[in-house]
Amino acid sequence: MKKLLLLCLALAATAAHGQTTAPPMPASPGQDEVTRDGLWDGRLKGGTYLVRCNQIIALSKHEYVADAAARVVEVNLTMNSNLTVRFYFLEPVRLEGGGVVGAGQQAIDKARALMQDAAGRLSPTLNEPKVVKSYPLSTHAHTVEFVIKDEERLNALHASLERSFRSGQGRIWRE
Repeated sequence: MKKLLLLCLALAATAAHGQTTAPPMPASPGQDEVTRDGLWDGRLKGGTYLVRCNQIIALSKHEYVADAAARVVEVNLTMNSNLTVRFYFLEPVRLEGGGVVGAGQQAIDKARALMQDAAGRLSPTLNEPKVVKSYPLSTHAHTVEFVIKDEERLNALHASLERSFRSGQGRIWRE
């Protein structure tokens, strides 16, 4: 009788555990969440981007200097369509050397920090980077662009896209 009672209690506990298992917690920034739908789902501060993993035909990441003023790290995603998606991080080009040039760079950095601090007090999203387009000079037809605030986050986005591209497995990535 005791064995039967213990067996019933064990079965009840197992059934209750199966009914109360919590769903997996969503991934925090820096991680991506695997899905079963075959879609890479980017949830960015500047918008969202959703693509079917098996439609990705190329993925690249490269770095360049634009107009001798900004260092750009860019991730390009090419699909089996005429749409190109670009994700990029940019920062001012660092002046090299010391002396007056070094002091000038320090003054620029300090002014930028003060401006961002003041903007952040006015509105939490005011100092978030935004894509700036100058029609028709800098905008390409069929191009979607997102700017990512931190290079580390851009690297995490690229890694998530690469995992989806190689495996065909869906993911949710959050900025």
